Order: sequence, then C-alpha cells, then structure tokens
Amino acid sequence: MTLTRAKRAMKTLVVYGAIIALTLAAVDLICIGFNLFPPGYNYGDPELGWRPARASGRMTSERCIEYSTGEEVSYARNEDGVRTAVSRADQLDTAGVRIAVTGDSQTDLCASNEQTHPGILERSLRADGIAASVLAYGAGRYSPLQDYLAYRTVLRPYHPDVLLINLYTGNDFYDLLRSDDRPHFESSPAGYRIAPPVWFQYDAPGFRRRSRVLFLFRTMAEKTGLRQLMIRGRQLRLLAAEQHRGFSAVTGYMWDLWKANARSLGYPAAFSAQMLNQNLFFRHFPESRTESLRRLQYLMRKVRAENPGVILVMSPLPSYLLLHPAPLDSALISTLARLGIPVEEAIAQEHGLYEDTRALARNEGWLFVDNLAALDALHRPDLFNRFDYHYLPPASAVIGRAQAQVLMPLLQTHPSPTGGAGP
Repeated sequence: MTLTRAKRAMKTLVVYGAIIALTLAAVDLICIGFNLFPPGYNYGDPELGWRPARASGRMTSERCIEYSTGEEVSYARNEDGVRTAVSRADQLDTAGVRIAVTGDSQTDLCASNEQTHPGILERSLRADGIAASVLAYGAGRYSPLQDYLAYRTVLRPYHPDVLLINLYTGNDFYDLLRSDDRPHFESSPAGYRIAPPVWFQYDAPGFRRRSRVLFLFRTMAEKTGLRQLMIRGRQLRLLAAEQHRGFSAVTGYMWDLWKANARSLGYPAAFSAQMLNQNLFFRHFPESRTESLRRLQYLMRKVRAENPGVILVMSPLPSYLLLHPAPLDSALISTLARLGIPVEEAIAQEHGLYEDTRALARNEGWLFVDNLAALDALHRPDLFNRFDYHYLPPASAVIGRAQAQVLMPLLQTHPSPTGGAGP
C-alpha cells in the first residue's frame, strides 16, 4: 500500500511539474514573440572587466556618498573618465611632467579630487616648483593587473612620464589570483598570459538573451546569493585540485568567510572585503601566497619591458589591520577571535607581503614609497572610516606627500619629454 501511494504521489508530481514547465514555456514564448518584459543587461568591459566611469566625451561632475558620515561629495572627471578637472586637450597641450596613478577603491576614494592622495601628490610637487599634472584612474575591486591595463588603455595615450601603482596590501595579492569578471593571469609556457574575463556578475559584451523565464531564475539566484556561492565554490574546487587540497579546504575557507561578517558594522562584510578575505585565503591555500608574489613580479617586469623611459613607482597602501592604530577596533578584535586568528598573526602575514613588495621593487628597478612608515608615524585614529575601512583625507594627505618625496629628487634633475621636469 505504501509503495502504491508513493508511485501515485510521484505520478502527481510529474504531472504537475510538466504542467508548470509547459505553462512557463508558453508564457516565455508569448513574451518573446511580443517583446514583453525584455531582459536587462549589465555588460562588462572586455579590456578591463569594468570601469569606474565610461568615456563620455565631455567633462562631468560625479557624486558619491561617504557612508561613514552620510556626506555627498562631488568630484570632476574628464572626457575619458580620468579623475581630473583638466580636459584631455588641455592636458596634452600643457607642458610639464605627467603622472599616471592607478589603483583600486583605496585610490578612487569618495573625496574631492584635491583631497585624494593623487590630488595631494600634484599639489605637493607644484609647491616645490615641479609643473606636475596627476591623472588618476582607480576603480573598486581592481587587481594590480587591472591597474596596469587601465594605465595602458586609458592613461598611456596622455604620454605620462611616471606610472605610479597603488597596491593595496589588504587584498591585492589575492585579487591577482582571481579568475572572474576581470582580465587575469593564466599559466603558459612563457610564464603567464593575460586571459580575458570569465563573465559571472556581468554580461559578456554583445550577449543577447531571449528567455524571460531563465532571466527571472538567474535574477532570483543573484538576489539570494546562490549564484555567487555556486560560482565561488566551483572556482575554489579548481584551485584546491591544483594545490592537491580537498573539499575540506574549500568548505573551511567559505565557512570562515561567513564568520568574518561583523553585524555591528554598517557594512557587515567590510573586514572580509578589505583585509580578512586575503588572510583567510592564504591560510587555507598556503601555496597561493607564493604564486601571487610570482605573478606580481611577472607584472612588474612586463610593465618595465613595455614602458621604456617611464619612471615606475610601486606605492603599497597598508590596510587598517597592518597599521593597527591604538585602540584597535573592538569589532575587528572579536572577529579575529571568532576566526581563531591571533591579531599578531594576522598583522604579520600582511606585513610580510608588504616587505616582499619592497624587495620586489628594489630587485626590479622600481621606486618604492614606504607609506606604512609615513602613516605609522602619525599614531592617528582618523585615517580610516569605520563603515568599510577606506582611507580618509588625513591619510591621503600623508600618502600624497610621501609619494612626492620619493619622486622629487628624480623630477628635479631630469628634463621631461613633455616640457617640464621628468625622466
């Protein structure tokens, strides 16, 4: 009797499932035929993955909200989306040294252009008699590879004399390993090749979808986070296989990421987004640390080979964790305790990466800006906001001046190809 009921229930489920599927297919065909409820698109950029601002062909005034204060901030971008109040034509017509600055969201800060570290760098050099023009193009979540591709695509047409890359030591080493909606390195017989984005969160440029039903299911999966979870799990399984690590490493890492959320923050994922994701990743996949440094070295050599005569500057930006101002945020202390990571161990890991970057810069012939020493000397609690741990203007003032001090001796003694001081 029980088996008969089970068969009957299964038959009912199959019938109703077929009815639902046929109904959805019919609705989908009607919507397609009459072009009802067309699917939306969020296209990525084939060269950079995404851009902070599209080339508009005109000067624009952008706005952002500094979430820690609720203040609305305005800043200028030129026709190419570069953060400068000077148009492209005027930039190219002006004599002097041009400095291209790239980086992630710690460069593209929610502050007026004059208060960001590129703005402070420009003002500091001009105060010392250098006719400098700083062209900044940073974007949230950019990897160091994307930083360079942004220079090559957007800033190199301005013929800069200096390329300064702000490498955020809180997560950029991990970002060099990611293969998602960004150009990324893949191993090749010659070392590495730049592979195109693998579109997950963004749509492939030019892609067209027809099914409204599948688009609805995709949207629901994105809203619930299920799609991102599946994508991240698949990437991590591939990585674990490369490092001969099992399923437990993947689940352990993802579980720790969940525990890293601090509900007391305005942005609960701030710690994992800005510093702990990288820390946890290298903890669960230790071989990745060496691989990330290998990729950074390859990138630095590639930049050197492709830009003869350009002054190259590596400017590592330490995270809140590495600076560990006293008193350290209680939310971070409790989060590290929840993860079972001693504060000293977490700091030591990022500090080691910072020093490895210093060694790479020295070995590869790049100038090095010691922002950690400059910021650490302040002992100020107001260098970062407490919403998502991005730099505030007091930190930018220190970083911009430290960068100017490194560049000043070279710019004062070498004539610039663009007419001022430079290489």
